[in-house]
Amino acid sequence: MNTLNYKVLLAKLVFYLFLRAVGIYLLITLPALLVLPEMYILSALYALGFGWIAGLVFLLFFYLVQRIRIQTAAKKTLLYVAVVAGVALAFQLMEVTGVQQRIWQSGICLLFPAIAVISGWISIAVSMRAINVLFEPPGMDLYDSMLTTSSAQESGI
Repeated sequence: MNTLNYKVLLAKLVFYLFLRAVGIYLLITLPALLVLPEMYILSALYALGFGWIAGLVFLLFFYLVQRIRIQTAAKKTLLYVAVVAGVALAFQLMEVTGVQQRIWQSGICLLFPAIAVISGWISIAVSMRAINVLFEPPGMDLYDSMLTTSSAQESGI
């Protein structure tokens, strides 16, 4: 499971999860565009500017989770926890970098990280089939299994 093919599949999946989560986030926060357009634009810029931090935390967590020997259901639960950790770290870094002051006391604006977490969870749920493939047992080589499956289909088995 530590092959280059696996790592590329993992990175691609996390990138797709991130893009989907940002898209879902922008759709869910669309009503803010009608109320305060500048808040929506600022929120979208923050999601793009600091969201990659949450994506990197999730990538690292996903890589570590797949290596530990626990049941797949527990691994999936840990991925949902990784979304919360990634968003919390990205949100905290907004304060550390000076973009926002007292970020955790921002009142109604705390809805935005909550929406980001929900968006990440939806993205994971939509991609659960691809995640399950990456959680295959370590003895299974994904590249060989894809070749075996495709050759079996071609021969009519």
